[in-house]
Amino acid sequence: MGQKFTVFLQEHWYFAALAAGVLFLIGAIRNWNWMCDPAGKPDSHRYGRGSRRVIFFLLGIVLIVVSIMSLVK
Repeated sequence: MGQKFTVFLQEHWYFAALAAGVLFLIGAIRNWNWMCDPAGKPDSHRYGRGSRRVIFFLLGIVLIVVSIMSLVK
């Protein structure tokens, strides 16, 4: 079962990218603590909560666009 799943993801990686993009986008919009809270994370002094939200939002958009472009191709 695990190997079939791995093969599926290798052939259809854009589904995982789409799911991750949607998760990042929703997490940034809803301001989820587990994703946006900088406390205890590496380089937490560099980026605050607002900066992390913007970064995850943009990353989510990029992942969604790339996966949709791969689906259309």
